[in-house]
Amino acid sequence: MTPSSALTLESARGIGQLQFQIPNTPVASRHAREWLTGPLRASHPVIADDVLLCLSEAVANAHRHTTSSMIRVDSLIIEASVLVQVHDDRPGGLPAPADPRADAEHGRGLTLIEACSDAWGVVPRGGPRSRGKTVWFVVLTRGSEEG
Repeated sequence: MTPSSALTLESARGIGQLQFQIPNTPVASRHAREWLTGPLRASHPVIADDVLLCLSEAVANAHRHTTSSMIRVDSLIIEASVLVQVHDDRPGGLPAPADPRADAEHGRGLTLIEACSDAWGVVPRGGPRSRGKTVWFVVLTRGSEEG
């Protein structure tokens, strides 16, 4: 796990960029949540749970549906919103929300991202010879933020 960040005094007030790269393992989602929890709870406590749920689902999808050796997470935390991008380096098809059976254990990740974010999407990287994709989402500040 090699977190890196561009945290500054300004980011302590809720404005900043953070980057994190983690091995593609079954615990990648947990490590990504742990990495972003502190900055989110300090800057955007009202929307932190939604952002962390979306992050967890996006990283879990990268783990489950690609053979990427590393998963990179970029986030931009500003006063009005939080933008998160989850990058993998292996093609695996562009994901879309599924309509799983009621008793299915999987298949709801993108549906959760769609429900908990204000905007989201998937962007292929690498042109015609895809070198992976980026799943991104934005959660806007809701009401009055504390902090």
